[in-house]
Amino acid sequence: MTRKIIALVTAASISLAAAAPAFAQAMDMGFNMLTGAVFNELQSRGLPTDNVSNLTLNQIGQIRAVLNDDSLSESNQNQRIEAIMRNQ
Repeated sequence: MTRKIIALVTAASISLAAAAPAFAQAMDMGFNMLTGAVFNELQSRGLPTDNVSNLTLNQIGQIRAVLNDDSLSESNQNQRIEAIMRNQ
C-alpha cells in the first residue's frame, strides 16, 4: 500500500513539474496581451506609454477597471490612469 502511495505521489509530482513551464508561459502571454491592450488604449487617448512595460499586474488591472468604468468621463478616466501610472 505504501509503495502505491509513493508511486502516485511521484507520478503526480512529475506531471506537475512537466506542466509548470507551460503554465508560466501561458501566464506571461496573458500578461503581455493585457499590457498590449492597455498600451493601445493609452496611445489612442494620447496618454504617455513609455512606462507601460514597468507597470505591475495590479496597476494594469486598475487601469483596465478605470477604462471599463462607464460612470466616469474620459477626462476623469485619463486623470485616474495618470495617477496610477505615477505610482510606479
